[in-house]
Amino acid sequence: MTLKKFIFAMAMALASAAPAAATNSPMELKSVLNDLMTWMPGVYSSAPQVFFENSAGPPPDGPHENLYRVFAKIDAPHLGEHVIYTQIHIEGKDGPMFEGQQVLFLVDIDKERQAVRIQGRRIANPEQFRDAHLHPEMWKTIAPDPQYGGNCEFLWRRHGAQIVGKLTEKTKNNDTCTMVSKISDTQMTWDAEWILNDHELWVYDNGYLKDGSLFSGRADKTYLRMSKTRSYECFASYRPFKGDPIVNSGFAMHDGADRYTWAVQGVKQPVHIELTRSMWPSESGQNYKELLRIEMYQGDPEAEPAKRKVLGNGWAGADSDRASFGTGTWGARCKLAEAGAAPPKAS
Repeated sequence: MTLKKFIFAMAMALASAAPAAATNSPMELKSVLNDLMTWMPGVYSSAPQVFFENSAGPPPDGPHENLYRVFAKIDAPHLGEHVIYTQIHIEGKDGPMFEGQQVLFLVDIDKERQAVRIQGRRIANPEQFRDAHLHPEMWKTIAPDPQYGGNCEFLWRRHGAQIVGKLTEKTKNNDTCTMVSKISDTQMTWDAEWILNDHELWVYDNGYLKDGSLFSGRADKTYLRMSKTRSYECFASYRPFKGDPIVNSGFAMHDGADRYTWAVQGVKQPVHIELTRSMWPSESGQNYKELLRIEMYQGDPEAEPAKRKVLGNGWAGADSDRASFGTGTWGARCKLAEAGAAPPKAS
């Protein structure tokens, strides 16, 4: 090999070893920023993924966690022009808060690294800012906790019809972040990628210790798939063998495997109604598509579906604005709420 060819080969090898570089123009980056600030705010649930995994078979590490996550734009000019507040609930909107996951996203354009940057920071005094997205009076005093974070940043770039954020060390342009905890003095490396479009957020987020052992995340490296929920206005009815019909109207649900419990007069066991928009398991693959499903049943909500007493169910296409069923005795219907209606609130 000639010297010229050797130099060329070495240059190509070094280039292939580095992360892919962005070629985003300032105009394209503004478009990515606009999409991020438009798409990310909302209420997300991973319950549809859990439903599918429990039905079709889980990945190697088992089913993913059932998480309910809120992202909301807040007006906090002391922190920057574009600020998002986020919090997580475990096991649905009525579940406990995921401690340590009340976070501020400080969003701007990084011209040098040609990406949209998110600095994710835990908030100080989190107990004073629970459900901050619902309380504008809190926004002027909300602030990052200086004891946490500040080492890693997400860099977002466009990939086709979606945008992708990869965790990197501050000021660098790599695809992982190695840092030392300010609290424990432990070195850790984070490997994380988020994929966002207008209706879903996929999250891969693994943490490794200095010896390479996994301390956070999943060994199977599968993504948590969070679906943006939609709000529905629902009603249910019961027609007993004797007596007048009983109607429950005006309760709200979302389509991220939300559950509503109805104590029906004259019926011993409470009735549960679930609304889920998710991929439908199909071993043949012919019917593997997203559906909107409503189900009413009695029995333990946490029990296997086969152990419940199903009172009725119905299906519709994922883009339908309603789902319903009627058996003569039991009935329920959920209709998509008007555009601009408030999203379901976290407890």
